[in-house]
Amino acid sequence: MPGATETRLISASDLKRQRGWTEGLNGALLSAPDALAPNPYGFRAPMRFFAADRVLEAERDGAFSRWAAQLDERRRWRREQPTRILPASDIEHLEWLVHPGHIALFLAPRVPRRRRRRPPATEPDADTGTAVRRDPPLRFEVLTLF
Repeated sequence: MPGATETRLISASDLKRQRGWTEGLNGALLSAPDALAPNPYGFRAPMRFFAADRVLEAERDGAFSRWAAQLDERRRWRREQPTRILPASDIEHLEWLVHPGHIALFLAPRVPRRRRRRPPATEPDADTGTAVRRDPPLRFEVLTLF
C-alpha cells in the first residue's frame, strides 16, 4: 500500500480499552480492519488495526455520538484519556487489506451452552434394593473446522 508507512494505526483492543468501543459498534461503524498482524501472545486470532483517521471519522458520525452520550461515568472517563496511536512502520509483519470497505464482517455472539440433565449417579439395584453406582456414558463433542 503506497504511503502505508506514514499511516497511523489504532489496534482493536485499544479501541475497546482506551476509547470505550464495543465489538458490535466496531463491526457496525468500521467493519473490516485496515491491516492485520500476527498476535505475539500465542496461537490466537491476528491483531486488527484501523487507520486513525477512519476511527476519528466514525466517531464524528451521529450514531456514535448518540451512543457516547449514553455512556456511564467510568467509560466516559476512559474516552477522555489519551489513546495509543502507532505509526505503521513500528508494527512488525503488518499485512494490509486491499479494500477493507469491501469486506463484510459479521458479529457472531457466543451462545451459552445448555446443560443436559444427567441421570442420578446411583440407582437402586433390582435384586437387593441397595444403591449401585453407575458410570456416566462417554460424551464426545463434534468440532467443525473451517
